[in-house]
Amino acid sequence: MFFSTFQTATELFVWAFVAHLAADWLFQTEWMVIHKVNLRHPAGYVHATVYALFMALVFPPLIALLIGVTHLLVDTRVPVRWWMRVVKRMGEDSPGTGAVEMGVDQVFHIMVIAFFALVLRVP
Repeated sequence: MFFSTFQTATELFVWAFVAHLAADWLFQTEWMVIHKVNLRHPAGYVHATVYALFMALVFPPLIALLIGVTHLLVDTRVPVRWWMRVVKRMGEDSPGTGAVEMGVDQVFHIMVIAFFALVLRVP
């Protein structure tokens, strides 16, 4: 665990962002992508576990677990689709919906990481 070696929230965030990229892009399989939206399928739990393990390289274990759980919930697409429908006012059949949905998903994940980086480094 490298948490104690980071001096600033920015350093913590940067390393967590690198861990996010690895876990969410390099180590996410097609099986996970297809099935993670269904909480009754193990794919989402496997992906969230891998993600939490990567976060544990940067954050304390309990925080990494919490980040992993939020990742699982965002990946169900329920909060993403709510945001797109209520805030962005986009229908599921709007042009570019898939790309925007993926972008909203990523912003939610990054905001969670930024939140914990800031909270853990506030004196």
